[in-house]
Amino acid sequence: MKRLPGVCATPPPAVVWIVRSVQFLVQSRFGHPEGLAHPAVQLLDPAAGPLNFILAAWREALHHRADKAALLRGQLLPGSEGWEILEDSCARGRRALRRFLRGHGVEAEQLAEGVLQQRDALAGPPEPVAGVLPVLLGNPPWIGHSPAASPWMARLLDAWRTCEGQPLAERNIKWLQDTWVRFLRLAQWKIEQRGEGIVAFVLNHNGLDAPTLRGLRASLLQTFEEIYLLDLHGNRRKRERAPDGSRDENLFSGIAQGAALVVLVKKPGLARRVVHADLYGPRRQKLAALRCGSVATTDWREIRPRGPLFLFRPGEDLATERAFRRGTPLDEIFPVHSTGLITGRDALVTASDRRTLEERLRRIGRRDWLPHLTAWLPRPFDLRYLIFTPEAVARRRPALARHLRQPGNVALLVPRQHKGELGAFVSAVLPGHKVVGAYDVTCAFPLFLDDAGERRPNVAPALWDHLAALYGEPPEPGEVLAYVYGVLHAPGYRSRFGKLLARELPRIPFPRHRPLFRELAGCGREMLAAHLGEPGERETGVPSLRGNPALPLGRIAYVPAEESIRLHADLRLDGVPADLWSCRIGDHAVLASWLAARTGRPLRAEEWRELSAMMVGLQRSHDLLPALGRAFRAAVEAVTFQFHARRDSSSRTAMKSSGGASVNRSSSPVCGCTKPSSVACSINRGAGSQAPLKSRT
Repeated sequence: MKRLPGVCATPPPAVVWIVRSVQFLVQSRFGHPEGLAHPAVQLLDPAAGPLNFILAAWREALHHRADKAALLRGQLLPGSEGWEILEDSCARGRRALRRFLRGHGVEAEQLAEGVLQQRDALAGPPEPVAGVLPVLLGNPPWIGHSPAASPWMARLLDAWRTCEGQPLAERNIKWLQDTWVRFLRLAQWKIEQRGEGIVAFVLNHNGLDAPTLRGLRASLLQTFEEIYLLDLHGNRRKRERAPDGSRDENLFSGIAQGAALVVLVKKPGLARRVVHADLYGPRRQKLAALRCGSVATTDWREIRPRGPLFLFRPGEDLATERAFRRGTPLDEIFPVHSTGLITGRDALVTASDRRTLEERLRRIGRRDWLPHLTAWLPRPFDLRYLIFTPEAVARRRPALARHLRQPGNVALLVPRQHKGELGAFVSAVLPGHKVVGAYDVTCAFPLFLDDAGERRPNVAPALWDHLAALYGEPPEPGEVLAYVYGVLHAPGYRSRFGKLLARELPRIPFPRHRPLFRELAGCGREMLAAHLGEPGERETGVPSLRGNPALPLGRIAYVPAEESIRLHADLRLDGVPADLWSCRIGDHAVLASWLAARTGRPLRAEEWRELSAMMVGLQRSHDLLPALGRAFRAAVEAVTFQFHARRDSSSRTAMKSSGGASVNRSSSPVCGCTKPSSVACSINRGAGSQAPLKSRT
């Protein structure tokens, strides 16, 4: 079958599930006992390919009819239409159609071209057909980087660029240009023109919860009375697993994105309802379930999508969501933010130490790149070097680099959405675009901005005014960051709002009382110090090395009984607790990934020091969790206030134009904390003193 970009054959059981579902809905919702054999039904597959959906619908319609040839000639042939833009796919579909007709005693060569037309379904508005019940079904192609939409389709898609009357305010809305999104918009438009009908598509399951597509979901809720959502999962990029931890495979062999079967019913007078179901497991098991199922037999769970995301999957209960939304979104605390840089050619332009990269550049004759070596952070604690030039780095994020090169500055690193545990980290050097997530992009929120050579805090002025009025004085920028960092690492915050945090930026609740704010900020300050490698109040032991450190790292293994990490047959690290070895930040197992990136060679002396410092920092941060949990519970049990800044263009300004707060409230570093060893001091003390990690910038 075809293996073109975004196009692959639909497994027959999925086709049967959709056709059987349409048959049931035509009978039960529209009062036509004949189902697909009713004269009012008009079938359309706008991306027909080999015509498998249309032919499966015909088989269902002919199943209980004795006069099959008459039904084909008189109704199914004139009442069915398939569109296909690809010439070879169209030819393959016509051959399949002729075989089907001959098998039912119909010799009508000229009818093949009438049923399956070679045309671009998205080019312009199709001719309306009056007096019919439109049924659109099929598997539209999934092509994320598709050509520009036609002017007509672009106008239709404008309706999905807003949600609840407001623009999406997304910096990157390219996924609204995905081909399957356009076909779904075409289907909605056709149903709206007629006033009733059915849409049954195989779609990318990211449409069920992607924030960029919330306008799509809100619009579908307004158009259709009934919405059926069968999530088939199997997303290899998200590394999905079944709820019991077993393997979960994609319905489409060789496809990374997960799939969903979506059935939409518009029939004025029907009670509005949205139902959802999940199907996990091996591919063979999913196909077996689809082969004998339909919307009539699926065990549905009713859901109630609500703003701002209108999720097409089960979410948190209303009380939990309301509590979450009382917090202030992270981009309304630190308005200026950017994604991390993308290297593009790691093997050439990056190395784990400066000396290796310098030798490589001399060897390939690129001494002109030597002055452009800079530190960067691809994963938590994994400090490396890269060539920071436009021709060497795919996405440099120069404005972010300008801000972070201020002495004493740091950036908070948080993903906008994620698939596992929430990852939050901090960096004093340039961050990569997936520091805390293997799949999801990391957002970097610098604490200070370089505004034409003038240093100013990246804290929203309106929030600062609210905090000043609430606490009697404005907190220092470092104190705001420390408080936010404490909330993000509080176990209670993550456990209560885990599902919501997986789908949008964190929202931070602020207590009304200054002592509660300071207590949690103090814990967050210690966590920052641990992650930046700075000295803190809570020190911990250092694991001991056994063996010859000049041996190359081999197969890395943890031995729980010995509490040691085997680095080589004759080399190990003793005194490593199991919780330290299993410590994860976001999607990354910190120790395992750091060591795995350096296997096959001995560690240099500075790398042994980095490993020791990293393990100390991880242990310190782990030991902080009980105190952090207590401080968070005390803060959230107090009455919190709800603050949301006015979301205008300045608060959404991209990093390249510096955006955000325009009031210079602290152009020179001011330390307002009471702990001289804390990170709040270090990030406010200016150029005179830098932490060990920062000294490598």
